[in-house]
Amino acid sequence: MKKKGGKRATKRPGPGAPLPETSPDLEALKKMVRLLERKHRAFLEQDWKEHAYEIQRSQFNQLMIVRFAMPCNLSRIMAVTGLTSAGASLFVDKLVQSGYLIRTDDPNDRRNVRISLSEKGAKFIGEVVDRFNTFIEGYLRTCTREELATVSQAMAIINRTIDDGEEGA
Repeated sequence: MKKKGGKRATKRPGPGAPLPETSPDLEALKKMVRLLERKHRAFLEQDWKEHAYEIQRSQFNQLMIVRFAMPCNLSRIMAVTGLTSAGASLFVDKLVQSGYLIRTDDPNDRRNVRISLSEKGAKFIGEVVDRFNTFIEGYLRTCTREELATVSQAMAIINRTIDDGEEGA
């Protein structure tokens, strides 16, 4: 198996493969994921209360999810959010009316509509991301440089492993 640049890649076990004997503490990893998700949800809930007065909380949450898929079409929004066709259409309509999204014709397919962030939507999401980064940095300030380097190295390994698993899926 060769990777780009002609380097030989090592074959890693897929997501269903048994864990090696020297695997990390699975319970600690699961706890970390739960804590991160809980902190992220709590942050988004508070941020919506303080900054997103124009849109409903569900629209705010869905906007934060679909931002990674932009620009896209209605089918992609349905896939990413789990909304029905009618629900996704209503979501897009309301955020277009609020000025967060733009709906344009797809130049490559007249039957398709492209949905993208408006300038207002991009600015809004950028501000949320900046506040979230500040929120996370508050936790990281308690770590030493050595601890941050260790955490960074571990995250790189976990991200790589998850990315490799998604490529095979």
